[in-house]
Amino acid sequence: MKIIYETFLITTISELALSKIKNGMTVSLGGGHNVFNLTQAIRHAQLDIQLCSPSELTRLNCQAIGLQVDSLETIGHIDLAFDGCDSVDYHFNALKSGGGIHLYEKIAAQMSDEYVLLLPAERIQKELSNKVPLCIEIAPPVVKQVIKTGESMDLKMEICQGTKVAALARSPQGNLLVDAFSSTWNDIDKIVSNKMAW
Repeated sequence: MKIIYETFLITTISELALSKIKNGMTVSLGGGHNVFNLTQAIRHAQLDIQLCSPSELTRLNCQAIGLQVDSLETIGHIDLAFDGCDSVDYHFNALKSGGGIHLYEKIAAQMSDEYVLLLPAERIQKELSNKVPLCIEIAPPVVKQVIKTGESMDLKMEICQGTKVAALARSPQGNLLVDAFSSTWNDIDKIVSNKMAW
């Protein structure tokens, strides 16, 4: 898998992403605003490609505009995978914090020849933004232990709440989502090596 970070003006993100797509490719579309704009561009380009997505919401949005999009389970190989991103630093560490579909996004990345993050240039900084949390997917039986571990590393741990129902936010597998906040992400490698980012 080749990881590519594309940086360009917000008005041309979907155009430049579209230029990477060739007829006959299998393309994965993740989540987020920039990916949705790319789906619109794909629709207008009328390319002969196979689309898949780790995101149920992206699949629904694509179907609403007339694009056939398969789930990852039906795909054997991906040429290009596109996904949104909240923050990237100069060492190519990335925070992708909003979607809650961690497992499926990792599957799409592993299946793809190229994994392309679509984000505006201002989201790429010397350091990861401390306004963006590290979102962790946690199996319910170990939530207390993970929160305790995070707090011992000076992280502020918040269990995510659902936005449409009076319930906690969960991944498609039923796992809880916990946002870890830090005053700085300079030591994110240590956090990951301590298995916080399961």
